[in-house]
Amino acid sequence: MSVGVSESPIHAFYQFLGRRLDGGDADLTPEQSVHEFRLYQEEVARFLRETEPAAAQSRCGDTRPLDVDAVMRRVQQRLQQQAEDR
Repeated sequence: MSVGVSESPIHAFYQFLGRRLDGGDADLTPEQSVHEFRLYQEEVARFLRETEPAAAQSRCGDTRPLDVDAVMRRVQQRLQQQAEDR
């Protein structure tokens, strides 16, 4: 799912709605569609905020190869922690 940060809001909504309809959500009401789009926008904004420090480091050349195994271990640990917290 590509995110166009500089695209117009109506174009972003059009793309979002198209993906939802293609995915079988044809029974969404207009109100539900707008509500879910707003939630999606909030998720994108949160993602951009949370990844900005890493993006800034990368722009400065402060990067290293991605250790996929370490990432998978952290994901598994977080999922396990979330399951235990329930």
